[in-house]
Formats: sequence, C-alpha cells, structure tokens
Amino acid sequence: MDTAEITAELQSLLDCCIAAELAALPPAELAPWQFNEAELLAELEQARRVRDQHNARWLALLAEAEKREACLRRDSVPTSNWLVNQNSHSARSARNEVRLAMKLVAAPMIADALAAGRMSTEQAAAIVNGLERLPGQLDQQQREQITQQLVGFAGEFGPSGLARLVNRAVEVVAPEIAEDADRKAVERLDAQQRRDRYFTWRQDLDGAWIINGKLPTLVGEQLIGVLRALASKHRKQVLLTGEPIARSQAAADALVMLVDHFQSCGVAPTYGADRPRVIITIDHETLCGKLGTATLLSTDPPITAADARRLACDADILPVVMNGNSVPLDVGREKRLFTNELRQLLILRDRGCTLPGCDRPPAETEAHHRKPWWDGGQTSLDNGVLLCSFHHHLVEPNPNGPPDRQWLIRLDHRGLPEFAAPLRPGQTQRIWRQHERFRGVG
Repeated sequence: MDTAEITAELQSLLDCCIAAELAALPPAELAPWQFNEAELLAELEQARRVRDQHNARWLALLAEAEKREACLRRDSVPTSNWLVNQNSHSARSARNEVRLAMKLVAAPMIADALAAGRMSTEQAAAIVNGLERLPGQLDQQQREQITQQLVGFAGEFGPSGLARLVNRAVEVVAPEIAEDADRKAVERLDAQQRRDRYFTWRQDLDGAWIINGKLPTLVGEQLIGVLRALASKHRKQVLLTGEPIARSQAAADALVMLVDHFQSCGVAPTYGADRPRVIITIDHETLCGKLGTATLLSTDPPITAADARRLACDADILPVVMNGNSVPLDVGREKRLFTNELRQLLILRDRGCTLPGCDRPPAETEAHHRKPWWDGGQTSLDNGVLLCSFHHHLVEPNPNGPPDRQWLIRLDHRGLPEFAAPLRPGQTQRIWRQHERFRGVG
C-alpha cells in the first residue's frame, strides 16, 4: 500500500470498528436477552474473538503508518496526533496504541496469535512487554522458544500470569545463566523493578485525579511506611470528631499531607519556567464572597470558591484584565517579554499546548512566536502561542522552505489560536483546525 492507501484504510477501520463489533453480536431479530446462558456466553466469546482479530488488523495498519510516517507526510502530524484528531482517542491512549503496534511488528508470532483470535490485545501487550525484559545473553532461538511457550499459555493464563511466566521461562530455556540462582534472581528482580518503576496520573471525566504507579520493593516499603504512619494518626483524629473515614481515604489524605509539607519547605525546583504552582482564575467579586466558582487553569475543571479562598490565604495574586470573551488583555506590568508575566497571560488564554490533539499542560510548554522574532515578530500576547517542545519543533518556520510547506497560525475573532497544516500534494486550500478546548469558548 502507498501512504494514501494506508491512511484511508486506517480511517475505514476507525469508522467501521464499532459496526464490526456489533456485527459479531447476535442479530437484531434475536436480542441478547433472548439467549439462554450457554448461548449467551458462546456469542460473547465469539464477539471477543472477532474484536481481537479486528484489533490485530488495526494495530498492523497503525504500525505500517508509523513506520512510513504516513500521517506526518499526509496530514503533517504524528500518528498519535492523527488518532486524536479523529476524535476517537485520548492523547494517552493514542500513544499507547502506537507503541504497542510497533512492538508487535518485532514479535510476529504474537501478532499472528492475536490476528487468529487466540489471545486478547491485553495478553499480547503483557507478553511483548515481558519479552523486552529478557536477559541480553539469550540468543534469538531462545527468545523465539520463550515466545512460543508464552503464546501457547495464552489459553490458560491471563495478562498478569503471562507477565510472571516470562521470568520462569528463562530458567527453563537457559539454565546456564541462572547459576548462583538466589543472588542473581534477587539482583535481576531489583534491576527489573528499578527499570519498570513508574508513576502516572490522569484525570477522569469529572476532573478528579487517578494515580497509578510501581516502585521497587525498598523505596515502596519506605513510602508505604510513612503513609501508614500519617494515615493511622489522621484517621484516629477524624474518628474522634465523629466523622466517618475509610482507611483508603485516610491514606489519600496522608499523601496530600506529604505534598503540603514539601510545598511549605519552599524547596520545590523550577518547572515550566516557574516554580510548581496551582493557577486559578476567579472573579474578584467571587473571591470576596459572592456566590460562584473558580477554575483550575492547567486542566480546566471548576473548583469551589471556598477552596480558592483558602488557597488565596497563602498565594501570589496576579490581577489580570480580561475582555468579554475571557481573553486576557493586560497584566499588572508593562513589560512585554516572554517572562513570567507575559507567560501567565499565555497560560490564561491557551491553557496548554495549542496544537489540536495535544494534551501537554502549561508547565510542559514553550512560548512560540507566530511571526518569528528573526522576521520582525514582536514578543507580545497576540504574537505568542503555547506549544509543547515536540510541536514547537514541528511548526517552527523554515526560512529556506517554500511557503506552502510551512505551518500557519492565526488568532480567530475571539483571540484564540488556530492552525493550518502545510499543503499536501494536490491540495489547494488550507484547512484550519483548533484545539478542542477552545470549541464553544466565547
């Protein structure tokens, strides 16, 4: 397939994915509730198999598009951004799917099993991630033998079981590298835990934060010890007041106590050209007692006015003049450089990277001149937009490139950024796109 065919096939699969899964379910004339239990479970299993087979095709096309840079060549955005722009993926899920697709390219045995419906996508992900952690001493034949064993186990073990079996498989396939077993097993486990450590956070649809992570045994024990001590004391104090509090709630409060303590020490490092801070917008009247709400700038959810007033007791307050469309016009200084004051105006307006499909928050962005500084562009609010580092490099004008191969950025009638990608071959008119956070504003 050429680039156009790949992107067309991806789009077709994207449009037909739900329809294909529904087609695998019982026909409309026989609704799911009409099956007996045995028939229902059989239909459910068949639908799962068809779904995984379609997903295997989807991931294979996705990998091909990524290898060819088809989306970058055709639409001037990376593959993950292309998925987000189809309104089908979040930025996080798009990146994860592209990574999994590329891993499956290097593991054709697993990809074939997924395509045949012999394992689920989650099982395939568990195996390919486990194979990445195999010792470097194993040769290609040994790796293929382990892969074959794990694929065979897919009918007996779930994703977590398959992940654990990877380490056991090494001892069977290559016992010579398992000498001095106790010491090496502990060292291997420690190295693996350090390599696999992570801490992630995301927001649910209501704006609450969901935290997930994995820590090595020792440091995890240290953290849990501190949290247990804080949570136990805190829970006893709350229960004495007669208020109910679960152990998990007390543990969450203990984590907040650690954050409050660190912030009060005043030693937080610079991040995003500023110290870590929570940026809130609130009307002056609401701050002074009028009924209303405030807004968290970085992620956009509303918070109570009471919370905003509590933070205002120990906060830097920056007065900003806004127009009728809530676009910042001026800040309490005359300086017009991309320093803290002007950057705060850009954050108030843009609330993160402004390229459509990107979810990078303000602290991970850079100020970009719409008209380049070297071409006489001013360092001003109207000439600035926030972009993450990757997209900043993507849209940065090439002074030696043809005009039709340059990104265009303009402000709409509300003063909010919108983008036009370089013209594709055969295209004569620019298509302007705007980040979803600006839709419906004003």
